[in-house]
Amino acid sequence: MTTTAAGGHSEVARPEDAALATEAGPHEVEVLGTAIDTIVQVESAIRKLTALRTVLVAAADRSVPAAEAALLSPASPSTRGPALSARAELAQRAFVADLATALLLPEPTTRTLVEEARTLVHELPATLDALADGTISYRHAQRVIEHTADLEPEATRAVETAGLARACDTTATGLARHLRRARERVHPERQAVRHQRAATDRHVRLEPAADGMSWLTAFLPATTGHAVMDRLDHATTALAGRDEPRTPDQLRADVLAALLLDDADGAASAALARVAPVPTHTESIDDDRAAVAGVARSVVPRVHVTVPVLTLLGQGDEPAELDGYGPIDPDTARSLAAGAPSFTRLLTHPHTGAILDVGRESYVVPADLRRHLVVRDATCRFPGCGRRATACDVDHLVAYADGGTTSTDNLIHLCRHHHRLKHETSWRPSTSRDPDGPPGSVTWTSPTGRTHVSAPATSPGPRRVDPADEASVGPRPPGELPDDGLGPPPF
Repeated sequence: MTTTAAGGHSEVARPEDAALATEAGPHEVEVLGTAIDTIVQVESAIRKLTALRTVLVAAADRSVPAAEAALLSPASPSTRGPALSARAELAQRAFVADLATALLLPEPTTRTLVEEARTLVHELPATLDALADGTISYRHAQRVIEHTADLEPEATRAVETAGLARACDTTATGLARHLRRARERVHPERQAVRHQRAATDRHVRLEPAADGMSWLTAFLPATTGHAVMDRLDHATTALAGRDEPRTPDQLRADVLAALLLDDADGAASAALARVAPVPTHTESIDDDRAAVAGVARSVVPRVHVTVPVLTLLGQGDEPAELDGYGPIDPDTARSLAAGAPSFTRLLTHPHTGAILDVGRESYVVPADLRRHLVVRDATCRFPGCGRRATACDVDHLVAYADGGTTSTDNLIHLCRHHHRLKHETSWRPSTSRDPDGPPGSVTWTSPTGRTHVSAPATSPGPRRVDPADEASVGPRPPGELPDDGLGPPPF
């Protein structure tokens, strides 16, 4: 008997593997749980040592002024001149260089380490305490530093408090989404002004990589970046098929290159009919560049934005919400709304902001309910997963065949990978009953008995969704979602 692995290679199923699977029981799970407990303890120790390093770096940084004479050369003109700031800057550079060479780190990296230590010790003591307790990682702390930059002390404390309340049960990436919203609530300067200033720093960078490769990165306005990614995702879906040898990631990279390098001046669109011959690993990607670019150009990029109605009417400045990112400034939201071909209105509770809904007595999820769920979930609901809801399956928590209803309290978005994980492993989700938690929370129980709560996105208001883009919220045929190549769940 043979089985097919994720990469498409054929493997022989060994009898001893089946025996091991049959014999696995509570003891084996207990051993696995103990191993994970030990790893968690080691990680906690690493975090505590990182906090200690932070305190020591900050202490060393504070001692630089006292050691200035020893750090500077007596023969340097700067040491004899009246410019105290110049001497202080040179002493700081000497200290950073000394620390960098001792740690075998680049000087820019070490300079950032010193600046972050200074911020954590003097401005974010609660974040440093959480790191010292092992509650959060250093990456979480960096996110707090990033989103409290340029805030006044009172606002900094408010954002820090809001972030730490969620930091213990989310990844650093998930924490950043919460921090962005908290920052917008307290920042004294209008978001539109800050956005215009930040947009002047937009750029593209090229960095060399190993094996003849390179990294091409772009710093763009959030709406532009999401529109670019939306086009790449939809073109990838259009190109994917049973005979397509490239992975979704490879297709996105090829689509991006084709769009930037193809100069067929309209002829590429006519090549849509010739997409079938896809280059293999032995052929040049350049050969089908025009065809790939044609597919990509046929896709109209769309972004989904939740806009409070008063903001839309110009009578309020509450930020809008960009799917997969968070708050964007009202001016940008109104500009997007002005070009929207249509709107989807979602009625909300006047006090709680929760979307009003009724149960659905059918297995198929109607399009309007799907749009409701996209707003509520925003991402895959597995703990820590950030894949956008529009690229996920909608799954019944309690199977429809087992009496589950097609309703908001029994439906969640799961990416293809975590959808399979739910159906093929002993991970189990259930609706949270915590009266203090946000409605729509889901509690996941791991194979070793650990529980993790997945909270929904913030309560949404009116939302712009283009009905012409039903592919982004409607049913998808099996295998259409870009994912890990494992195929649809077995149900």
